[in-house]
Amino acid sequence: MAITTPSEAGGYDYKFIDAPPDRYVCNICHLPSRCLYLTICCGHVFCKSCLDNAKKATATTESVCPVCRDEEFVVMKREHWLVEGEHKEECPKVHIPCPNKCEVESILCEDMEAHRKKCPLEEVKCTNVCGTVLQRHNLTIHIEEKCSRRKVDCQYCHITDEHWFIKEHHKDQCPLPCPNKCEVGSVPCEDMEAHRKDCPLDMIQCEYYNVGCTAKITRASKRKHEEEKTEEHLLMTKLKLAKTETRLASLEVMVHRLINSTESSNRLIESTHWSNHLTTMARRVAVTQICPATVKMPKFYESKERGIVWYSDPFYSHNKGYKMCLCVYPDGDGDEEGTHLSAFLYLRRGPYDDELRWPLKGAFVLKLLNQISDCQDHSEKLVFGAAAGTGVTSRVTGKDRASTGWGRLDFISHAYLNKITPTCQYLKDDCIFLQVTKL
Repeated sequence: MAITTPSEAGGYDYKFIDAPPDRYVCNICHLPSRCLYLTICCGHVFCKSCLDNAKKATATTESVCPVCRDEEFVVMKREHWLVEGEHKEECPKVHIPCPNKCEVESILCEDMEAHRKKCPLEEVKCTNVCGTVLQRHNLTIHIEEKCSRRKVDCQYCHITDEHWFIKEHHKDQCPLPCPNKCEVGSVPCEDMEAHRKDCPLDMIQCEYYNVGCTAKITRASKRKHEEEKTEEHLLMTKLKLAKTETRLASLEVMVHRLINSTESSNRLIESTHWSNHLTTMARRVAVTQICPATVKMPKFYESKERGIVWYSDPFYSHNKGYKMCLCVYPDGDGDEEGTHLSAFLYLRRGPYDDELRWPLKGAFVLKLLNQISDCQDHSEKLVFGAAAGTGVTSRVTGKDRASTGWGRLDFISHAYLNKITPTCQYLKDDCIFLQVTKL
């Protein structure tokens, strides 16, 4: 249905709920009068716009009544003739339905134009002039979140421009300064990760950190460091190997004692392979960490791009405690997919489960470690209790790992994870370090 405006000639061209009386119908356009006027000479009703157009059509300076042709043509507005002459009754309030079928069941004819300007189902154009036509109640979310011409900031250089430009063109040219301030100066943001892997001033850990070397050096000085510390690295490696062998030998003695005991002999009846199983388990325990446990996730970008879910090696909550592991969704899970890193703690079937209390109750702190300094670690507290559910806290049986973990879908946003400052860097050399501590 076409909606007329006050500037257009003619009356109200609406579909009325109840037809208005004939005495309110314009004698020119034959529609209910818009801005109703009454002639004194013959008492007929007209729209003001129809009268104005009739006067222009006669092309004369004198006005005559369009019906009776009386030259003494005088009209009065509705507000006047309601209290004069024979027309003292109130003009009926004519109602019409909203053409958009909104929640308002009926509207006064004279109020329709004002209603259309605020009706939530009225179709309007995007005020950003992107060309989209949508219902008014969807306009705000479109302008703020979906419009291709909405204003956004580049997360790297913070220039403000239209969303389509930042996404399609600017991202490949955005100049980022090298965080290490090397001689390259600035690098397009799409090349920054590749540059960081080659930057001579990028800080890296010594490759012998797992045997005790805590040095953090620039990539350019890596070879010099290794040449100067060759003997120290060799000594650290020997000491680490000696400690591992001592622990392994001690565990093997304990295993043999268990095998030779009467209690163990009764258990060995069920399987001829039990001895081998105990030896293997002892070797695994020997290299398994106890909280606070630190794990390294390598090849982060490959896992993120391929949507791989990564599980860490197992560790224990405490000495002879609950066996656990970490699960990481590099590209997020659920509602946070594509925007966050999601992380969870999973229970695993362990050798001490018979001696532990179930379900698990307690709190842990999950940290994403800063690889540049010993501060600014990103941490979240995880409480294992009634809120976690029995699937998370119950003893694991019939399989190696629980089917459900406990953690945070929004553990850390990708923007914060990729943050690089002179004192903080979480993602470095394509890997992250996570630490679990029992409170």
